[in-house]
Amino acid sequence: MESPVLIDGRLNLVKSYAVAVRTCKLRRMPSCSYRRLESNLSQFRTRGSKFETRTVHPTRPTLERNWVSKTLSRGLWDSMWFSLNNSWRWTSRIISFYLFCLNLVAEASDYPAPSFTYACEDVNNYYADAKNLGGKSLKKKLNHIIARHHSLSYKEVWDALKILDAADVDEPDASSGIIEIYSLRVVPKRLAGKAEGWNREHLWPRSYGLTDGPSLTDIHNIRAADVNVNSSRGNKYYGQCNANSTNCLRPANKEAAMDTETDKERWAPPVKVRGDIARALMYMAVCYGFHQRGGGPDLRLSDSPSIGKREMGLLSTLLKWNEVDPPSREEKLRNERICRFYQHNRNPFVDHPEFANLIWKDAVPSRQSSNIPSLKAWTNRSHNTKNAKEFRTIYPS
Repeated sequence: MESPVLIDGRLNLVKSYAVAVRTCKLRRMPSCSYRRLESNLSQFRTRGSKFETRTVHPTRPTLERNWVSKTLSRGLWDSMWFSLNNSWRWTSRIISFYLFCLNLVAEASDYPAPSFTYACEDVNNYYADAKNLGGKSLKKKLNHIIARHHSLSYKEVWDALKILDAADVDEPDASSGIIEIYSLRVVPKRLAGKAEGWNREHLWPRSYGLTDGPSLTDIHNIRAADVNVNSSRGNKYYGQCNANSTNCLRPANKEAAMDTETDKERWAPPVKVRGDIARALMYMAVCYGFHQRGGGPDLRLSDSPSIGKREMGLLSTLLKWNEVDPPSREEKLRNERICRFYQHNRNPFVDHPEFANLIWKDAVPSRQSSNIPSLKAWTNRSHNTKNAKEFRTIYPS
């Protein structure tokens, strides 16, 4: 209900008082308060003046009421604006903090956080279920352990090789070069994919059963190799030239290491990395030896290699290489980095080379004479009798 408003003053109302009232209404000066006007009115009453008033309830606000309403409204609006502005300020801070956290997660996505560990990093527990097993049971259990892993894209493979095959094994990020698997030369990382540089070599050839799934980009099976040497190897299986072979080429390529050799079907890498390659192929036979994602064929090792059967070899030679060339520090570091930063699985034969004989010891005869040259034939290859020591290292009696 609206308050009555003074609209008229009569009977000896002093002119100065009327002017004061009018001035207060129009100017809205703080000094013209109603308390002051009431004091003036009491003075007039003490002088015997008669004052009559008539009150009405106006339908539209006067200038005085408008001023009061606007003042109250402005105060309410200022209060609401302060509240909204303050709320938005806190909301914007919360959003900014959330985006900051997302940015930290995005920056750390390439590598695991220091406090986070993958199962493959705890080597003892990683193979705990494989203890006291052998043969197909061990193979199947290892498959269960390593088969489910992160799959890389082809671009990620390029980047991974620059770290995994870096010339400086202790500071791979700072290293400007990589080591080629068949030539053992150091070449610049910047020559990746170039005709005069290096490319990605599948140790287990693609034609022997690799599909478009994880097996095709599995970094355990891919190494940096010279473009020309990689082309010379093609999809040949691994093994030394037959003792009676007349078509053996040594070195296998003019840009390959001197201790490489090849014929029409076989390819022998440098002695220094033969164990590395053998264990990589054993990993592939276990990881993809029961099924491949996408329906690819199972991979197998055999002494009778066959593209049609997806059987790679020579198994007896690979078993021998695994024995005479045990895992080096570089190979172990590579396996560890694949676990931590890339696929988050391990090559069991790098951690436990003895697993190879436990799985395949009964698959081939203990000694295949057809694959082992005589000492005379071995030494005649380079006309150097000092090679007898190397022969006994590779083919111990």
